[in-house]
Amino acid sequence: MAALGLVVASLRDLGRIVPVLESLGAKHVAYGVEEAHYQTVGAALLQTLSLSFGNLFTPEIRAAWSAAYGTVSGVMIDAAHRAQASQHAAE
Repeated sequence: MAALGLVVASLRDLGRIVPVLESLGAKHVAYGVEEAHYQTVGAALLQTLSLSFGNLFTPEIRAAWSAAYGTVSGVMIDAAHRAQASQHAAE
């Protein structure tokens, strides 16, 4: 949630948030996070927002949050893949 909040606050300058997300993605490898987990978290996030905001969570707002999470998870997944590749190369 903190990462998403930071993304929302940085919508006009995503370039400054990408390094933070890349670092998080690389760290998540050590925690055992797999790519499929990001989809589960995204679905849970959207469901939580929907339940919390009810009718205020319009299709347009859902699409915007989905896109924001897609950006966050995409950057983190790419960084995780690079971290895994580096680990395998070092072995």
